[in-house]
Amino acid sequence: MSVIRFFISSRPRFSTCDIESSLEENISERIAVVDEQIKSLQQELLATADMKNSGDELGMEIRKLRNEKQAIQAEEASHQDRRTRIDELITFLEALTCELTEYNEHYVRTLLEKITVHDNHFIVEFKSGIEIQIDE
Repeated sequence: MSVIRFFISSRPRFSTCDIESSLEENISERIAVVDEQIKSLQQELLATADMKNSGDELGMEIRKLRNEKQAIQAEEASHQDRRTRIDELITFLEALTCELTEYNEHYVRTLLEKITVHDNHFIVEFKSGIEIQIDE
């Protein structure tokens, strides 16, 4: 309970923009770079089609870049999911009207995903994906 109290009482007012900027890498720029590389290799593959070169290496490189692009897009979907969970957490925290002084089942179920206990510390994972390590 002290972790939740600490988290809530010491929290600054969150802004969705602040959190998004800390999570967000320029995904569209990364995808554009990969697309440009794919386009360049495809043009090179077409140019070598007239020659006796089979273009296997270029084809494999194109497939590799397509897989990389797919991984970047999956990463973006993951970032979006995390942003949504953080927005939900912020909305919930800002709706709290008082400081928590005792256990509240509703708050715990809303805020916490899990608590992992180790020999010399424990880790509190919030539903937003934020983790806090407590050394005690």
